[in-house]
Amino acid sequence: MSWPSKLFDELPNALNVIKLEDDASRRRDHGTAGWAQRRADTIAAEEALSFLSRKAVIPKYGFPVDVVELDTQRTQHSQESMGVSLQRDLTIALSEFAPTSKLIANKKVWTSYGLKRVAGKDWGRWWYARCATHNRFDRKPYQKEKQAPPFEKCCERMLTGHQYIEPKFGFVTSTDMPEEPKTRPAKAFTTRPYFAGFRDREGDKIDFGDISLTTVSPGYMVVLCEGRRGEGFYVCGQCGTGFRGRKKTHKTPYGQDCHGRLDQVSLGHEFVTDVLQLQFHPKYEGDIEPGWFAYSLAYALVEGAAEVLEVPSIDLSATVAYGSGEYPIPPIILYDNVPGGAGLVARLQEEDVLQECLEIAENRVSKCTGCGESSSCYSCLRNYRNQFGHQHLQRGPAMHYLEAILSRWK
Repeated sequence: MSWPSKLFDELPNALNVIKLEDDASRRRDHGTAGWAQRRADTIAAEEALSFLSRKAVIPKYGFPVDVVELDTQRTQHSQESMGVSLQRDLTIALSEFAPTSKLIANKKVWTSYGLKRVAGKDWGRWWYARCATHNRFDRKPYQKEKQAPPFEKCCERMLTGHQYIEPKFGFVTSTDMPEEPKTRPAKAFTTRPYFAGFRDREGDKIDFGDISLTTVSPGYMVVLCEGRRGEGFYVCGQCGTGFRGRKKTHKTPYGQDCHGRLDQVSLGHEFVTDVLQLQFHPKYEGDIEPGWFAYSLAYALVEGAAEVLEVPSIDLSATVAYGSGEYPIPPIILYDNVPGGAGLVARLQEEDVLQECLEIAENRVSKCTGCGESSSCYSCLRNYRNQFGHQHLQRGPAMHYLEAILSRWK
């Protein structure tokens, strides 16, 4: 029988705690030794079903996919800490569990100290390049001790030579006691999705007049968290500790001195899912940049598609891809927001379903009373996942464009 590797990820952590207890005992550091002993007892005493669900081997709620944990290093410090189990899908955990992030659970404030390491295993790591102007994204595998590979650039504003790592083993707090909440912690980081290309080949083209689209094909999506102002995080490759800025010295999540190197990286998660590429042909009116106009249009389509498909809007998502310049609007990528795909965006290939999607999207942005046409709100375009672009999304240009498309469609 082949057991999932996640079952064995906790073993090296238990061995580290036992080693820490032995080292602390030899130094007569009884406080640390006592903590390590309690931590080892906690790992050993955890119920099997709780352990399996925490490792996403069996379902705990819904259908867990790429679920990771913020390990609070459960000890006998307090009843509150013993009762905390913090889990998120990795696309959400990238921002909520990123190093230095704070969140409230069980009446305590928990602070992420870094990325969890598993002995003998490496995080996924990539070089990447991106252009915010033309929505171009590319990545190449990371090779240790080698310089950044060359990337084809679309313009001088394209950023290259950046790295992201995939924290697939989860995140961890320090051994310090959690704080009492005084105010609600502010959300420090956001994520942004990028289309990294089709897995096999681009789908066949379907022409609906003003709109052409490709048949649904598997595609690579990469979700990135680049820290504050794109400055990334400084993460120790040896112990996983993470900071917003570079530090001269640091300690491991277990409180020991560490001399590992801090690398400046982003956090990322790559998955393959069903993608549908839409290309709108007509020009649009207004001063909004083509990329942000495409995003405004894309998120209106997400809401329209969710309603016509009768699914929660969180099951779908969108991004904007790199275009050839042949059309005034860059291509829009609609995708199933679940690894492997769920067959949702595939239904939009049908002309009547796509038309109904456009009608619902136009109705949503035209009847919103929560904002002006040059802005947006949570009643029309904004949602939790597109916070990176809230200040740029405008419902007015999307509304007028959809009205024009539908007038010719009918």
